[in-house]
Amino acid sequence: MESFTPTSVLTAHARAWKSLLTLLLLWLIGAGGAHAQSAPKRAYYSTGSNVAVVKQPSPQVAGSGNVTAGINAADGDVNTFAILKTDANVSVGNPVALRLGLTQAAPAGYRAGVVLANAATLLSLNALGTVTLRTYLTGASPELREEKVVRLDIVRAALGAGSLPTQLEFVSSKSFDAVEIEIGGALGINYITNIYYAYGVRPGLQTRATGYLSRFTVPTSAEYSTASSTGGVCVNTDVDDAANVADISLTNFATMRSTLTVACNPSLRTKLAGVPTGGVPAGYYAGFVIGQNSLLDVSVLSGLRLTTYKAGVKAEASIGANLLQLTLLPDNKAQVSFVATKVFDEVQIERIGVLTALDDLQVFYGFGLAPSAFQGINPVLSNFADPANNVDYFASAAQVIQVFGLGLVTLSSVSNPSFAADVDNTNFAQLNTTGLGVLLNTATASLKLKLNGSGRAGNRVGMVISSGAGLLDLNLLPNLTLSTYDSTNTLIEAKTGAALLSTTLLGSTSQSRISFQASRDFQFVKLEVNAVASLFTNTRIYYAFAEDIPLLSLAAPLPVELTAFTGRWNNGAADLAWSTALEKNSSHFLVERSIGGDVAFQAIGKVLGAGSSNTPKDYKLRDAEAGNLGVTTLYYRLRQVDNDGTETFSPVVVVAVAKAVAVPQLETYPNPAPDAQAVKVRFVNMPAGGGLVQTYSEMGQLVSQQPVGPATTGLVLPRLAPGLYHVVLRDAAGQRLATQRLIISGQ
Repeated sequence: MESFTPTSVLTAHARAWKSLLTLLLLWLIGAGGAHAQSAPKRAYYSTGSNVAVVKQPSPQVAGSGNVTAGINAADGDVNTFAILKTDANVSVGNPVALRLGLTQAAPAGYRAGVVLANAATLLSLNALGTVTLRTYLTGASPELREEKVVRLDIVRAALGAGSLPTQLEFVSSKSFDAVEIEIGGALGINYITNIYYAYGVRPGLQTRATGYLSRFTVPTSAEYSTASSTGGVCVNTDVDDAANVADISLTNFATMRSTLTVACNPSLRTKLAGVPTGGVPAGYYAGFVIGQNSLLDVSVLSGLRLTTYKAGVKAEASIGANLLQLTLLPDNKAQVSFVATKVFDEVQIERIGVLTALDDLQVFYGFGLAPSAFQGINPVLSNFADPANNVDYFASAAQVIQVFGLGLVTLSSVSNPSFAADVDNTNFAQLNTTGLGVLLNTATASLKLKLNGSGRAGNRVGMVISSGAGLLDLNLLPNLTLSTYDSTNTLIEAKTGAALLSTTLLGSTSQSRISFQASRDFQFVKLEVNAVASLFTNTRIYYAFAEDIPLLSLAAPLPVELTAFTGRWNNGAADLAWSTALEKNSSHFLVERSIGGDVAFQAIGKVLGAGSSNTPKDYKLRDAEAGNLGVTTLYYRLRQVDNDGTETFSPVVVVAVAKAVAVPQLETYPNPAPDAQAVKVRFVNMPAGGGLVQTYSEMGQLVSQQPVGPATTGLVLPRLAPGLYHVVLRDAAGQRLATQRLIISGQ
């Protein structure tokens, strides 16, 4: 029987009083305060929550698996850590776990994870048994929200960087305010891991791209097909529920099964709905959304082949190292794709080689999506006009050893490190290692680059690199380590090998992007290459980057083809305009605005859609309140709503707010007035050079004029006979600035 030991510094009574005081404060703030909801933040952490719950074998015996200093993962210091230990005997079948509360609840769709590090030898990674991540929504009775079993190859790859802090995570489908990691041991070996903190981090910025999905109301064999080799060795090799890849639902799936895959290549092919006669354009991404019962890593790419077709004829295929696009989605899903160089209207996914790691691969749907669906948002680069050594970049010193008969031999070095930090993104630094360094397995080369701006939690962080021999080989990823550092050059976290999940081919060039999603804000990015990675070539680094990731609403169809969405500042307000080429069952558009940062988008206006239309339509909306928000930049997007309630989002447009010009004004009062002596003239926004106040009769005769200075706020008019007058304010150059009509009644 397991025991739960709370280590929170808040007692149950203290929490109750804190909750009561919070409710009282909300009531005192004013009406509606209890219903106000703050915008979701970019990230939530266990640091500062002081809430930690330990689960360990019971009864406790000397040397058993346990958790020590659990509160260290929930205190205010991100560098302190709890220690989880699995015992060689006791922890088999009796896992240890640590549940960490977040300071606030993270919304559904946020990344849920922990930052941890291997605290023992790399060989002891073999001691790991089952590793499980869970999320909870706490309260009087904590509610289990989600549970994900992490594949051991992912865990071992993540922790393969030795003692460097790294992440284990998944994308949540439910809100949560606590994250738990549970680790089981293997018989005969002890294992120790350090847990730094838990987090819930926003995965990206929601956007929408033009594209096509394999989505048909009643799919037939004309829309999808399967194939596989046959023979005695192809046992249990087939595709189950193949129609699910092409039906209207995007949540069910076909299953590609195989227990022996030598010479057995099950494949699943599907057409894309709504594709024009010319086909999906070249340059679009062709791929599938896939999944498994456990989390996927980049190693799956080496066992898949994607093929595109046009009018039934094969267009092109991509396999192995060329499939350098794997992006995590919620519910253990991922998208795998490549950039098509030819038009297409069908996509096919095929399993190749011995793929025991991919047994029961789930295939949800195929797609052809515009590049904007995968391009980063708001990029920050390592681009400085005059990069300074040991300020904007840090290169590892050359490793030199004395070799008998050869003298001094350089094992590793860094060439032209400033090239990766300058404004030219086409030149490069180079991490060099020699063949002797490879043989000795001791040489490493590294380059740390400062970002010209701040990297944020949730950003995709990485570097654009290439191999001197061409494309980056996926088999070399375990020899690359990517790390982030804060503004004080303190290490935050690192990823290596299969943990570099967002490894992306850049068009048809030999450059690749290796990256991961950061869990905390950062300032520097570092890449380290060991000698094995450079056995045949040296590694080129073009620049480092941090960017938000487009978060697509792929669970929705794309019934409205948006051809333009623009925003511009016009006379104190923002004018938004958009156009559609076609609409199908379109109900309305909601125009949403954000002032940036972590402030959520809010609806500011609604415009009815065209229903179903095959002709171009134009829409517009004016945000008259935009000038009253006190910001210099505004962000707008469209939420397009179908008749069935389905929603999709447009890309975000940015509107620069023009600074309001202070217009000089004058006011006369009372008006009408019984006599001129009773009239007061008041000024607002007087020009810096002062001016002149002139009074004209109804016939246009100048009857008085009085100079005024820039600090003048008011004056009294001279004696005037009853009648109609015009009071004019002019600047020092005589330019008319303001006019006021005045009546002297004489009564």
